[in-house]
Amino acid sequence: MFEFHLDPPRISLPIIGGVTISVTLLNALIASAILIALAAIVRVFLLRRFTDEPRGVQTVVELMVDGIQRYTDSRVGAQAGASLAPYIFTLGAFVVCSGLLEFVGLRPNMSDINSTLTLSLITFALIQVYGIRKRGLWGRIRLLARPKPFLAPIMLITNLAAPVSLACRMFGNILGGFIVMELIYSVMVLKFGIPAFLSIYFSLFHTLMQAFIFITLSLTFIDEVLE
Repeated sequence: MFEFHLDPPRISLPIIGGVTISVTLLNALIASAILIALAAIVRVFLLRRFTDEPRGVQTVVELMVDGIQRYTDSRVGAQAGASLAPYIFTLGAFVVCSGLLEFVGLRPNMSDINSTLTLSLITFALIQVYGIRKRGLWGRIRLLARPKPFLAPIMLITNLAAPVSLACRMFGNILGGFIVMELIYSVMVLKFGIPAFLSIYFSLFHTLMQAFIFITLSLTFIDEVLE
């Protein structure tokens, strides 16, 4: 059986040798698994039914894809945007759907630092890949010495801090929204009305805003190495 510890919040998993894991990380893993399963269902049962003449859900999806493509192109150019748009769309969908899980009583996985750090490291890897593709390995290293060579250590620290900044920014905001909603539900007698209205903001609009900020910053960092 599971053993719960209140301080710190960790859980023992005897099935795999008694390994302990934080409750928040376990919740994030479960939420991520649910989102991956839903994505697989959409891919198998929905996308295969798309036709050359869009209608209904297909129209909405194509509008979203087109919007992401145009926004990505506007930030990094059409050449890089063609290959980056699928990642940006997946990133946005993953973060937004994570927030929607709160509507069904699940904790959003973006409220765990491990989830946001993972996305940030993917973005960080893409920054290096596009930078090396644009300038070569030596050119990417030389970019750290611009505009003056003595600034190279500062530029290096700045580059390494980018994924930490991205991860902590979204983690803090998503966690803050989650805590606010938990406090509201704990003090409100009625669980509908005002709490439901506020959940639209903190679980939907707030998550959309954080996804947009994360996407914009990711594209900005990539565009800097493409200049």
